[in-house]
Amino acid sequence: MISKQERRRFPRLRQSNPVRYSPMGSEAYYDARLVDLGEGGLCMECSTPLRTGSAIYVQIHDLHPEKASLCEVCCHGSFHGTVRWTRDLGDSTCTRYGIGVEFTRSMCQQ
Repeated sequence: MISKQERRRFPRLRQSNPVRYSPMGSEAYYDARLVDLGEGGLCMECSTPLRTGSAIYVQIHDLHPEKASLCEVCCHGSFHGTVRWTRDLGDSTCTRYGIGVEFTRSMCQQ
């Protein structure tokens, strides 16, 4: 069996930064927490499940410029992405979901 690490195209950096996201076409923003970050995408934790395949706009706050440059994320940490998976984290004290997001466009590419 192939491990999750071996299946990844890009290495991930563990992070714990605040994140704000918005479904594309919406003006509403929601809070989340960054779990890890790689060149191709990120994992974040939030209180609402997101539909696989949905397009979102993500802002990563307090991202160190050196970490951003490793990941094709512009130093201001804003990009468009596609939700690739959503998992219920099974926390009995509060509802939390893990969300996998693939980068589709850095806001530096406008």
